[in-house]
Amino acid sequence: MTGARVVVLAKAGAACDRAEAAVRKTGAELVATLDPTAASEGDVRARAPGALLVLLDSATEAALGKFDDLFADPALEVLFDDADVAARRTGWEEARWERHLNAKLSGSDDVLPGIASKDGAVDFEAEMRELTLAVAALPEEPRAPAHAPAQVPGAVVIVAGVGGPDAVRQLLGALPAAFPRAILLRQRIEGAQYDRLVRQMQRSTPLQVVLAQAGDSLQPGTVYVLPDGLDVESGDRGLVFSAATGEPRFAALRAADSALLLLSGAESAMVDVGMTMSWAGAMVLGQAPENCFDPAASQALVARGGDSRSLAIMARQLLERWTP
Repeated sequence: MTGARVVVLAKAGAACDRAEAAVRKTGAELVATLDPTAASEGDVRARAPGALLVLLDSATEAALGKFDDLFADPALEVLFDDADVAARRTGWEEARWERHLNAKLSGSDDVLPGIASKDGAVDFEAEMRELTLAVAALPEEPRAPAHAPAQVPGAVVIVAGVGGPDAVRQLLGALPAAFPRAILLRQRIEGAQYDRLVRQMQRSTPLQVVLAQAGDSLQPGTVYVLPDGLDVESGDRGLVFSAATGEPRFAALRAADSALLLLSGAESAMVDVGMTMSWAGAMVLGQAPENCFDPAASQALVARGGDSRSLAIMARQLLERWTP
């Protein structure tokens, strides 16, 4: 998508100005900046964009419903950014976001240098083929014997941070509504506006997305956004959310029936949690660093003997493990 036509959907202000500058630095064509509270889907489509950059604030959130068909259009690359974060991003963080944006608009998803082809360009398809072959060579996950007693199901834990929302949307969008495990999303966001995160994610997936609360039981086919101060414990009703201090450790999950995925911006401290779960039989993967806005946790996981995968392969492995 080099030289992509881009529409920025944002309220006027510092965040909007920074977004426009970032788009121009990628070499893309900024064809319009539209106020989401005043513009319509037709206004956007009239510019024939190849990509849409949406800056999220409370006013924009309230207006997003009228753009649902745009967000679902497979021919349109849709990127979201938080307006408050965008307005304050400077220096290294600003440069890193511009690199991430450039990768998205180029259609490669390669944020860091990847495998070079003969002409010197990044050969993303070759890299995907290599990852696919690597996954195919992995040993089959052990299955419980047919006569084993029933056990409380595990869960899929997704941990993300800076640069993570786009990755989480892609991953959740690849899972069916009938996915047979609960999905726990620990996505650190500034201002702890987790109710907004629930609304954002619900637009990206057929799964039900809710805000986790202490005392709630975990249900399959549901994405639980974990606010601060919650973890999981085992009780008479199976797995339930409980109040906790610090970051969740997910120690109550049955590791052999669980997964932990460290996406862009995940806290590096979660690598210890991941290694503990991995040793007990969990599927633990980091997002491929070359496709990652902030790969620190993934790189730490790989350095300790763990694996990293692209988002597409992560989704496929989840489906292969938990769907018929």
